[in-house]
Amino acid sequence: MKCIAYVSRTPASDRSVRMPTGLSDIISVSRQHNPESQITGIISYRDGQYLQVIEGPSNEVDKLMTKISGDPRHEDLWVFLNAPITERSFNNWGVSVFNFVDQSELFDTFIESNLAVLSGFDEHQKSRIQPFIDMKKSDAVVGQYYEDKSLRLLAWPDLNTVSQPQMIMNLCIKLTKKPYPFNELITSGEFGTAAQVTEIITEFDQLGILSVTEFEPLNEQTVSEKKPNKFYGAIKKFLGMR
Repeated sequence: MKCIAYVSRTPASDRSVRMPTGLSDIISVSRQHNPESQITGIISYRDGQYLQVIEGPSNEVDKLMTKISGDPRHEDLWVFLNAPITERSFNNWGVSVFNFVDQSELFDTFIESNLAVLSGFDEHQKSRIQPFIDMKKSDAVVGQYYEDKSLRLLAWPDLNTVSQPQMIMNLCIKLTKKPYPFNELITSGEFGTAAQVTEIITEFDQLGILSVTEFEPLNEQTVSEKKPNKFYGAIKKFLGMR
């Protein structure tokens, strides 16, 4: 299965006003055809834009998305999520119209499942989905997600494409040896502010090179005091060295 989510603008009228013309048709056709295609999701309209999430068998989702891309009722269409999934966020086809999509618990689950992708958008991209998704709130949730967790790198990023490569290298070294507490990265201040550390960690997560597990206390290696060797002790005593 896969999930595709997009935003698109409604066509502007002669008075340059964008209205959800054809929304009722979109809803009725979706309710008719999506169940037989095993497609679920949501659709909403706000501030001259549609937001739609489509889930289901990969080939069926791709076929539907091809139709939507060629539909004149959608302009400036941007697919902001296209990813394989193992389970659905929306079990039944439902429609949240106008201002109510962000009041749905199912939609909250969808957002939380894709925070790593959403938080990586630039300011222009965030502004496209801001009418539906409060990105400031979502950014805060990303930081909270890593709190009290242990992090470990599964691979290194391309240091040629990052800013401050030496600092990133030092962070990679720290996260490669063993799981390291996120909270320790914040309190040390070695890698910047909490927001800066969260941004770097989120990028690692988006690249698929980060393992996030429940917090485990760091096991500091203790140097055990060596017990004196009885043989050498006897030799020292014989030679009068003690």
